[in-house]
Amino acid sequence: MHTECIQNADNLLKMLNRALTFSIIAILFLLALQGVWLFRIIESEKTEFRKNADILLNESINKELDSRLLSMNKGKGFNVVISNTLSDNSKKNERKIVDVDLKKEKKSFTKVTVQEALQEVYKKDLPLKLDTLAAFFSKSLLKSGLNTNFTISYTSPDTTKTIEKRVAKKSLHFLTPTFETVVYLTSSKDLVINASISYPTSVFKGDLLTILVLSLIVTIFILFSIIMQTRMLYKQVSLAKVKENITHFLTHELRSPLQSSITNLEVGEMSEGANSKYFLGKAKEQLNFLNGLIENILDINKFEKRQAPLNKALFNINEAIEPHIVRHSVDSKKTVHLSANIEPGKEMLFGDKLHITNAIGNLIDNAIKYSDDPVVITVTTQTKGGYFRIIVADNGIGIPKEEQSKVFEKFYRVSKREHSQKGKGFGLGLTYVMWVVKAHKGKIELESEVGVGSKFILSLKNDENGTEDTAGR
Repeated sequence: MHTECIQNADNLLKMLNRALTFSIIAILFLLALQGVWLFRIIESEKTEFRKNADILLNESINKELDSRLLSMNKGKGFNVVISNTLSDNSKKNERKIVDVDLKKEKKSFTKVTVQEALQEVYKKDLPLKLDTLAAFFSKSLLKSGLNTNFTISYTSPDTTKTIEKRVAKKSLHFLTPTFETVVYLTSSKDLVINASISYPTSVFKGDLLTILVLSLIVTIFILFSIIMQTRMLYKQVSLAKVKENITHFLTHELRSPLQSSITNLEVGEMSEGANSKYFLGKAKEQLNFLNGLIENILDINKFEKRQAPLNKALFNINEAIEPHIVRHSVDSKKTVHLSANIEPGKEMLFGDKLHITNAIGNLIDNAIKYSDDPVVITVTTQTKGGYFRIIVADNGIGIPKEEQSKVFEKFYRVSKREHSQKGKGFGLGLTYVMWVVKAHKGKIELESEVGVGSKFILSLKNDENGTEDTAGR
Protein backbone atom coordinates (compact mmCIF):
# COMPACT_ATOMS: atom_id res chain seq x y z
CA MET A 1 0.00 0.00 0.00
CA HIS A 2 2.81 2.42 0.87
CA THR A 3 4.51 1.73 -2.47
CA GLU A 4 1.21 2.37 -4.30
CA CYS A 5 0.81 5.69 -2.46
CA ILE A 6 4.30 6.77 -3.49
CA GLN A 7 3.63 5.73 -7.09
CA ASN A 8 0.39 7.75 -7.12
CA ALA A 9 2.19 10.82 -5.81
CA ASP A 10 4.98 10.35 -8.36
CA ASN A 11 2.43 10.02 -11.18
CA LEU A 12 0.76 13.21 -10.01
CA LEU A 13 4.13 14.95 -9.96
CA LYS A 14 4.86 13.77 -13.52
CA MET A 15 1.51 15.11 -14.69
CA LEU A 16 2.30 18.42 -13.03
CA ASN A 17 5.68 18.57 -14.75
CA ARG A 18 4.06 17.88 -18.12
CA ALA A 19 1.47 20.60 -17.54
CA LEU A 20 4.25 23.03 -16.60
CA THR A 21 6.19 22.12 -19.74
CA PHE A 22 3.15 22.71 -21.95
CA SER A 23 2.53 26.06 -20.22
CA ILE A 24 6.10 27.18 -20.87
CA ILE A 25 5.85 26.14 -24.53
CA ALA A 26 2.56 28.06 -24.87
CA ILE A 27 4.12 31.19 -23.33
CA LEU A 28 7.14 30.97 -25.64
CA PHE A 29 4.82 30.60 -28.62
CA LEU A 30 2.82 33.63 -27.44
CA LEU A 31 6.01 35.66 -27.02
CA ALA A 32 7.16 34.61 -30.50
CA LEU A 33 3.85 35.76 -32.04
CA GLN A 34 4.04 38.99 -30.09
CA GLY A 35 7.62 39.51 -31.25
CA VAL A 36 6.67 39.00 -34.91
CA TRP A 37 3.73 41.35 -34.52
CA LEU A 38 5.86 44.09 -32.92
CA PHE A 39 8.59 43.58 -35.53
CA ARG A 40 6.07 44.15 -38.32
CA ILE A 41 4.73 47.27 -36.64
CA ILE A 42 8.26 48.66 -36.29
CA GLU A 43 9.07 47.81 -39.90
CA SER A 44 5.89 49.57 -41.01
CA GLU A 45 6.89 52.67 -39.02
CA LYS A 46 10.38 52.56 -40.50
CA THR A 47 9.04 52.20 -44.04
CA GLU A 48 6.77 55.20 -43.54
CA PHE A 49 9.68 57.23 -42.18
CA ARG A 50 11.93 56.28 -45.13
CA LYS A 51 9.22 57.34 -47.56
CA ASN A 52 8.76 60.74 -45.88
CA ALA A 53 12.52 61.29 -45.55
CA ASP A 54 13.05 60.64 -49.27
CA ILE A 55 10.36 63.17 -50.14
CA LEU A 56 11.85 65.78 -47.82
CA LEU A 57 15.35 65.19 -49.19
CA ASN A 58 14.21 65.73 -52.77
CA GLU A 59 12.32 68.85 -51.74
CA SER A 60 15.46 70.13 -50.00
CA ILE A 61 17.53 69.49 -53.14
CA ASN A 62 15.06 71.55 -55.18
CA LYS A 63 15.09 74.33 -52.58
CA GLU A 64 18.89 74.41 -52.70
CA LEU A 65 18.77 74.64 -56.50
CA ASP A 66 16.19 77.46 -56.31
CA SER A 67 18.42 79.34 -53.89
CA ARG A 68 21.36 79.15 -56.30
CA LEU A 69 19.30 80.31 -59.26
CA LEU A 70 17.78 83.18 -57.32
CA SER A 71 21.16 84.33 -56.05
CA MET A 72 22.58 84.25 -59.57
CA ASN A 73 19.75 86.17 -61.24
CA LYS A 74 18.91 88.32 -58.23
CA GLY A 75 15.27 87.49 -58.46
CA LYS A 76 14.99 88.32 -62.20
CA GLY A 77 13.54 85.94 -64.73
CA PHE A 78 15.79 83.83 -66.93
CA ASN A 79 15.50 81.41 -69.85
CA VAL A 80 17.03 77.97 -70.25
CA VAL A 81 17.10 76.08 -73.55
CA ILE A 82 17.69 72.32 -73.51
CA SER A 83 18.71 70.97 -76.91
CA ASN A 84 20.37 67.97 -78.54
CA THR A 85 21.37 69.94 -81.67
CA LEU A 86 23.22 73.18 -81.15
CA SER A 87 22.97 75.82 -83.90
CA ASP A 88 25.99 77.74 -85.11
CA ASN A 89 24.89 80.93 -83.45
CA SER A 90 24.07 79.26 -80.17
CA LYS A 91 27.16 80.61 -78.47
CA LYS A 92 26.04 84.11 -79.23
CA ASN A 93 22.70 83.57 -77.60
CA GLU A 94 22.34 85.02 -74.14
CA ARG A 95 20.19 82.08 -73.14
CA LYS A 96 21.85 79.17 -71.31
CA ILE A 97 22.08 76.09 -73.49
CA VAL A 98 22.82 72.52 -72.39
CA ASP A 99 23.38 69.50 -74.59
CA VAL A 100 21.62 66.37 -73.25
CA ASP A 101 22.59 63.13 -75.00
CA LEU A 102 19.32 61.16 -74.82
CA LYS A 103 20.69 58.15 -76.65
CA LYS A 104 23.56 57.76 -74.22
CA GLU A 105 21.28 58.09 -71.19
CA LYS A 106 18.57 55.92 -72.78
CA LYS A 107 15.92 58.44 -71.75
CA SER A 108 13.19 60.04 -73.76
CA PHE A 109 12.99 63.79 -73.62
CA THR A 110 9.89 63.67 -71.43
CA LYS A 111 11.78 61.71 -68.76
CA VAL A 112 14.44 64.36 -68.25
CA THR A 113 13.13 66.53 -65.43
CA VAL A 114 13.60 70.27 -65.30
CA GLN A 115 15.59 69.82 -62.10
CA GLU A 116 17.99 67.39 -63.78
CA ALA A 117 18.44 69.76 -66.68
CA LEU A 118 19.12 72.74 -64.43
CA GLN A 119 21.59 70.76 -62.33
CA GLU A 120 23.36 69.82 -65.54
CA VAL A 121 23.43 73.43 -66.73
CA TYR A 122 24.85 74.96 -63.57
CA LYS A 123 27.05 72.18 -62.23
CA LYS A 124 30.25 74.04 -63.27
CA ASP A 125 29.29 77.69 -63.08
CA LEU A 126 27.29 77.41 -59.87
CA PRO A 127 27.90 74.04 -58.15
CA LEU A 128 25.71 72.62 -55.38
CA LYS A 129 26.23 74.04 -51.89
CA LEU A 130 26.22 71.09 -49.52
CA ASP A 131 25.87 73.10 -46.32
CA THR A 132 22.81 74.88 -47.73
CA LEU A 133 21.26 71.54 -48.70
CA ALA A 134 21.94 70.13 -45.21
CA ALA A 135 20.35 73.19 -43.61
CA PHE A 136 17.20 72.90 -45.77
CA PHE A 137 16.94 69.16 -45.04
CA SER A 138 17.42 69.66 -41.30
CA LYS A 139 14.68 72.35 -41.21
CA SER A 140 12.32 70.13 -43.21
CA LEU A 141 12.84 67.21 -40.83
CA LEU A 142 12.31 69.44 -37.81
CA LYS A 143 9.15 70.97 -39.26
CA SER A 144 7.73 67.50 -40.01
CA GLY A 145 8.50 66.21 -36.51
CA LEU A 146 11.09 63.75 -37.85
CA ASN A 147 14.18 65.45 -36.52
CA THR A 148 17.13 63.05 -36.47
CA ASN A 149 20.85 62.65 -37.21
CA PHE A 150 22.01 62.36 -40.81
CA THR A 151 25.08 62.49 -43.02
CA ILE A 152 24.99 63.82 -46.60
CA SER A 153 27.71 63.27 -49.21
CA TYR A 154 27.94 65.10 -52.54
CA THR A 155 29.91 63.39 -55.29
CA SER A 156 30.89 65.06 -58.60
CA PRO A 157 33.48 64.12 -61.24
CA ASP A 158 35.93 66.47 -59.54
CA THR A 159 35.35 66.05 -55.82
CA THR A 160 33.45 64.45 -52.94
CA LYS A 161 32.14 66.44 -50.00
CA THR A 162 30.50 65.20 -46.80
CA ILE A 163 28.60 67.01 -44.09
CA GLU A 164 27.11 65.60 -40.89
CA LYS A 165 24.25 66.97 -38.80
CA ARG A 166 23.54 65.75 -35.26
CA VAL A 167 20.51 66.62 -33.16
CA ALA A 168 20.80 63.74 -30.67
CA LYS A 169 23.60 62.07 -28.73
CA LYS A 170 25.43 59.32 -30.48
CA SER A 171 24.60 55.85 -29.13
CA LEU A 172 25.16 52.23 -30.04
CA HIS A 173 24.46 51.39 -33.68
CA PHE A 174 21.81 48.78 -32.97
CA LEU A 175 19.92 51.31 -30.83
CA THR A 176 19.92 53.95 -33.62
CA PRO A 177 19.77 52.07 -36.93
CA THR A 178 20.18 54.00 -40.19
CA PHE A 179 19.19 53.63 -43.81
CA GLU A 180 20.89 54.81 -47.03
CA THR A 181 19.27 56.74 -49.86
CA VAL A 182 20.77 57.89 -53.18
CA VAL A 183 19.58 60.75 -55.40
CA TYR A 184 21.06 61.31 -58.89
CA LEU A 185 21.00 65.05 -59.64
CA THR A 186 21.61 64.80 -63.37
CA SER A 187 20.48 62.47 -66.12
CA SER A 188 24.12 61.50 -66.70
CA LYS A 189 24.36 60.45 -63.03
CA ASP A 190 27.67 62.22 -62.58
CA LEU A 191 26.31 64.28 -59.69
CA VAL A 192 25.15 62.12 -56.79
CA ILE A 193 23.73 62.80 -53.33
CA ASN A 194 24.21 59.98 -50.77
CA ALA A 195 22.36 60.35 -47.50
CA SER A 196 22.70 58.17 -44.39
CA ILE A 197 19.74 58.91 -42.14
CA SER A 198 19.16 57.59 -38.61
CA TYR A 199 15.72 56.43 -37.58
CA PRO A 200 14.43 58.82 -34.90
CA THR A 201 13.43 57.51 -31.51
CA SER A 202 9.87 58.56 -32.30
CA VAL A 203 9.66 55.51 -34.56
CA PHE A 204 9.91 53.34 -31.45
CA LYS A 205 7.73 55.45 -29.20
CA GLY A 206 4.16 56.63 -29.10
CA ASP A 207 1.50 54.00 -29.70
CA LEU A 208 4.16 51.38 -30.29
CA LEU A 209 5.70 51.96 -26.87
CA THR A 210 2.25 51.74 -25.27
CA ILE A 211 1.57 48.44 -27.00
CA LEU A 212 4.97 47.12 -25.98
CA VAL A 213 4.52 48.08 -22.31
CA LEU A 214 1.01 46.60 -22.16
CA SER A 215 2.20 43.40 -23.82
CA LEU A 216 5.08 43.15 -21.36
CA ILE A 217 2.72 43.65 -18.40
CA VAL A 218 0.36 40.96 -19.69
CA THR A 219 3.25 38.55 -20.25
CA ILE A 220 4.63 39.16 -16.74
CA PHE A 221 1.15 38.63 -15.28
CA ILE A 222 0.76 35.33 -17.14
CA LEU A 223 4.19 34.14 -15.99
CA PHE A 224 3.45 35.15 -12.41
CA SER A 225 0.11 33.34 -12.50
CA ILE A 226 1.69 30.15 -13.83
CA ILE A 227 4.46 30.27 -11.22
CA MET A 228 1.97 30.77 -8.39
CA GLN A 229 -0.30 27.99 -9.67
CA THR A 230 2.69 25.67 -10.05
CA ARG A 231 3.84 26.38 -6.50
CA MET A 232 0.35 25.71 -5.18
CA LEU A 233 0.13 22.45 -7.12
CA TYR A 234 3.54 21.33 -5.87
CA LYS A 235 2.45 22.09 -2.32
CA GLN A 236 -0.70 20.05 -2.86
CA VAL A 237 1.38 17.14 -4.18
CA SER A 238 3.67 17.43 -1.15
CA LEU A 239 0.70 17.52 1.23
CA ALA A 240 -0.84 14.53 -0.55
CA LYS A 241 2.39 12.57 -0.09
CA VAL A 242 2.53 13.50 3.61
CA LYS A 243 -1.09 12.50 4.01
CA GLU A 244 -0.43 9.14 2.36
CA ASN A 245 2.63 8.58 4.54
CA ILE A 246 0.70 9.45 7.70
CA THR A 247 -2.14 7.13 6.69
CA HIS A 248 0.34 4.33 6.15
CA PHE A 249 2.08 5.21 9.39
CA LEU A 250 -1.13 5.08 11.44
CA THR A 251 -2.53 1.93 9.84
CA HIS A 252 0.66 -0.11 9.86
CA GLU A 253 3.25 1.17 12.29
CA LEU A 254 1.06 2.13 15.24
CA ARG A 255 -1.27 -0.83 14.94
CA SER A 256 1.49 -3.36 15.52
CA PRO A 257 2.77 -2.07 18.92
CA LEU A 258 -0.77 -1.31 20.10
CA GLN A 259 -1.97 -4.79 19.23
CA SER A 260 1.12 -6.27 20.88
CA SER A 261 0.47 -4.26 24.07
CA ILE A 262 -3.19 -5.34 24.19
CA THR A 263 -2.21 -8.99 23.71
CA ASN A 264 0.46 -8.84 26.42
CA LEU A 265 -1.98 -7.20 28.85
CA GLU A 266 -4.61 -9.86 28.17
CA VAL A 267 -2.11 -12.69 28.64
CA GLY A 268 -0.76 -10.97 31.76
CA GLU A 269 -4.24 -10.85 33.25
CA MET A 270 -4.59 -14.60 32.80
CA SER A 271 -1.08 -15.43 34.00
CA GLU A 272 0.25 -15.64 37.49
CA GLY A 273 3.52 -14.84 39.21
CA ALA A 274 6.61 -14.33 37.06
CA ASN A 275 4.75 -14.90 33.78
CA SER A 276 2.32 -12.10 34.57
CA LYS A 277 5.19 -9.74 35.33
CA TYR A 278 6.94 -10.70 32.07
CA PHE A 279 3.95 -9.95 29.85
CA LEU A 280 3.16 -6.72 31.68
CA GLY A 281 6.79 -5.70 31.18
CA LYS A 282 6.48 -6.36 27.43
CA ALA A 283 3.31 -4.30 27.27
CA LYS A 284 5.02 -1.49 29.14
CA GLU A 285 7.96 -1.67 26.72
CA GLN A 286 5.64 -1.27 23.72
CA LEU A 287 3.75 1.59 25.35
CA ASN A 288 7.02 3.36 26.21
CA PHE A 289 7.99 2.94 22.58
CA LEU A 290 4.79 4.63 21.45
CA ASN A 291 5.25 7.38 24.02
CA GLY A 292 8.78 8.02 22.71
CA LEU A 293 7.41 8.21 19.18
CA ILE A 294 4.85 10.81 20.21
CA GLU A 295 7.56 12.82 21.96
CA ASN A 296 9.66 12.77 18.77
CA ILE A 297 6.73 14.04 16.71
CA LEU A 298 6.10 16.85 19.20
CA ASP A 299 9.78 17.81 19.24
CA ILE A 300 9.89 17.99 15.44
CA ASN A 301 6.72 20.10 15.38
CA LYS A 302 8.33 22.47 17.86
CA PHE A 303 11.39 22.74 15.64
CA GLU A 304 9.20 23.47 12.60
CA LYS A 305 7.39 26.23 14.53
CA ARG A 306 10.71 27.50 15.92
CA GLN A 307 9.54 26.89 19.47
CA ALA A 308 12.06 24.26 20.55
CA PRO A 309 14.31 25.74 23.26
CA LEU A 310 18.05 25.43 22.69
CA ASN A 311 20.49 25.52 25.57
CA LYS A 312 23.67 26.52 23.77
CA ALA A 313 26.97 26.29 25.55
CA LEU A 314 30.59 25.50 24.79
CA PHE A 315 31.25 21.76 25.15
CA ASN A 316 33.69 19.07 24.01
CA ILE A 317 32.36 17.11 21.02
CA ASN A 318 33.78 13.92 22.55
CA GLU A 319 31.07 14.19 25.21
CA ALA A 320 28.46 13.77 22.45
CA ILE A 321 30.20 10.79 20.78
CA GLU A 322 31.70 8.71 23.60
CA PRO A 323 28.34 7.62 25.15
CA HIS A 324 27.34 6.02 21.83
CA ILE A 325 30.66 4.20 21.52
CA VAL A 326 30.22 2.77 25.03
CA ARG A 327 26.56 1.89 24.46
CA HIS A 328 27.14 -0.08 21.28
CA SER A 329 30.27 -1.79 22.56
CA VAL A 330 28.39 -3.50 25.45
CA ASP A 331 24.86 -3.82 24.08
CA SER A 332 24.61 -4.69 20.42
CA LYS A 333 23.15 -7.57 18.43
CA LYS A 334 25.73 -7.02 15.70
CA THR A 335 29.49 -6.69 15.68
CA VAL A 336 29.94 -2.92 15.66
CA HIS A 337 33.25 -1.17 15.05
CA LEU A 338 32.54 2.42 16.02
CA SER A 339 35.44 4.87 16.08
CA ALA A 340 35.89 8.61 16.40
CA ASN A 341 38.37 10.77 14.51
CA ILE A 342 38.46 14.16 16.22
CA GLU A 343 40.53 17.00 14.78
CA PRO A 344 43.24 17.77 17.38
CA GLY A 345 42.76 21.09 19.14
CA LYS A 346 39.34 21.56 17.53
CA GLU A 347 37.15 19.64 19.98
CA MET A 348 35.09 22.56 21.31
CA LEU A 349 31.67 23.30 19.83
CA PHE A 350 29.16 26.00 20.75
CA GLY A 351 25.71 24.44 20.59
CA ASP A 352 23.00 22.43 22.32
CA LYS A 353 24.79 19.37 23.68
CA LEU A 354 21.63 17.29 24.21
CA HIS A 355 20.19 17.73 20.71
CA ILE A 356 23.54 17.31 18.98
CA THR A 357 24.18 14.12 20.98
CA ASN A 358 20.75 12.78 20.02
CA ALA A 359 21.30 13.67 16.35
CA ILE A 360 24.63 11.79 16.25
CA GLY A 361 23.01 8.85 18.03
CA ASN A 362 20.20 8.81 15.47
CA LEU A 363 22.66 8.55 12.60
CA ILE A 364 24.65 5.80 14.36
CA ASP A 365 21.47 3.81 15.11
CA ASN A 366 20.39 4.05 11.47
CA ALA A 367 23.84 2.97 10.31
CA ILE A 368 23.70 -0.14 12.50
CA LYS A 369 20.11 -0.92 11.51
CA TYR A 370 20.77 -0.73 7.77
CA SER A 371 24.18 -2.44 7.66
CA ASP A 372 25.26 -6.07 7.44
CA ASP A 373 27.38 -7.70 10.09
CA PRO A 374 30.06 -6.50 10.87
CA VAL A 375 29.17 -2.81 11.00
CA VAL A 376 31.93 -0.22 10.53
CA ILE A 377 31.09 3.34 11.53
CA THR A 378 33.44 6.32 11.68
CA VAL A 379 32.55 9.67 13.26
CA THR A 380 34.88 12.41 12.04
CA THR A 381 34.94 16.07 13.04
CA GLN A 382 36.63 19.04 11.41
CA THR A 383 36.29 22.81 11.20
CA LYS A 384 35.84 24.58 7.90
CA GLY A 385 34.86 28.16 7.11
CA GLY A 386 33.22 28.95 10.44
CA TYR A 387 31.38 25.62 10.51
CA PHE A 388 31.93 22.63 12.78
CA ARG A 389 31.50 19.55 10.60
CA ILE A 390 30.41 16.17 12.00
CA ILE A 391 30.71 13.33 9.47
CA VAL A 392 29.11 9.95 10.17
CA ALA A 393 30.16 7.32 7.61
CA ASP A 394 29.11 3.66 7.47
CA ASN A 395 29.40 0.54 5.31
CA GLY A 396 25.63 0.00 5.07
CA ILE A 397 23.37 -0.92 2.17
CA GLY A 398 23.22 2.68 0.93
CA ILE A 399 20.37 4.83 -0.31
CA PRO A 400 19.31 4.99 -4.00
CA LYS A 401 20.10 8.28 -5.76
CA GLU A 402 16.46 8.99 -6.61
CA GLU A 403 15.43 8.83 -2.93
CA GLN A 404 18.30 10.72 -1.29
CA SER A 405 16.52 14.08 -1.53
CA LYS A 406 13.42 12.69 0.21
CA VAL A 407 14.87 10.88 3.23
CA PHE A 408 14.70 14.04 5.39
CA GLU A 409 10.95 14.45 4.84
CA LYS A 410 8.66 13.69 7.74
CA PHE A 411 7.35 10.09 7.77
CA TYR A 412 9.28 9.24 4.60
CA ARG A 413 10.82 5.77 4.41
CA VAL A 414 12.96 4.36 1.62
CA SER A 415 10.69 2.14 -0.45
CA LYS A 416 13.44 -0.30 -1.38
CA ARG A 417 12.59 -3.81 -0.16
CA GLU A 418 15.97 -4.34 1.47
CA HIS A 419 15.42 -1.33 3.73
CA SER A 420 12.02 -2.66 4.83
CA GLN A 421 13.58 -6.00 5.75
CA LYS A 422 16.53 -4.52 7.63
CA GLY A 423 14.50 -2.54 10.12
CA LYS A 424 11.24 -0.82 10.86
CA GLY A 425 11.09 2.89 11.47
CA PHE A 426 8.71 5.79 11.34
CA GLY A 427 10.55 8.15 9.01
CA LEU A 428 11.21 10.67 11.78
CA GLY A 429 14.83 10.13 12.75
CA LEU A 430 16.45 11.97 9.84
CA THR A 431 13.78 14.68 10.02
CA TYR A 432 14.82 15.29 13.62
CA VAL A 433 18.52 15.39 12.62
CA MET A 434 17.79 17.91 9.88
CA TRP A 435 15.93 20.24 12.25
CA VAL A 436 18.71 20.04 14.85
CA VAL A 437 21.16 21.14 12.15
CA LYS A 438 18.88 23.97 10.97
CA ALA A 439 18.41 25.15 14.55
CA HIS A 440 22.20 25.58 14.67
CA LYS A 441 22.12 27.60 11.41
CA GLY A 442 23.80 24.78 9.55
CA LYS A 443 23.18 22.42 6.67
CA ILE A 444 23.12 18.67 6.16
CA GLU A 445 24.54 16.75 3.19
CA LEU A 446 24.19 13.13 2.15
CA GLU A 447 26.58 11.06 0.07
CA SER A 448 25.48 7.49 -0.52
CA GLU A 449 25.98 4.61 -2.92
CA VAL A 450 23.93 1.43 -2.94
CA GLY A 451 25.95 -1.52 -1.67
CA VAL A 452 28.84 0.68 -0.51
CA GLY A 453 27.55 2.84 2.34
CA SER A 454 26.39 6.30 3.34
CA LYS A 455 27.99 9.46 4.65
CA PHE A 456 26.03 12.16 6.50
CA ILE A 457 27.78 15.52 6.86
CA LEU A 458 26.42 17.90 9.50
CA SER A 459 27.77 21.45 9.20
CA LEU A 460 26.92 23.47 12.33
CA LYS A 461 27.59 27.18 12.67
CA ASN A 462 30.24 27.39 15.37
CA ASP A 463 30.18 30.78 17.07
CA GLU A 464 32.05 30.48 20.33
CA ASN A 465 31.13 34.08 21.18
CA GLY A 466 27.47 33.64 20.28
CA THR A 467 24.52 34.09 22.56
CA GLU A 468 21.88 31.60 23.49
CA ASP A 469 18.94 31.36 21.07
CA THR A 470 16.08 30.01 23.08
CA ALA A 471 13.77 29.95 20.07
CA GLY A 472 16.08 27.79 18.03
CA ARG A 473 16.33 30.26 15.15
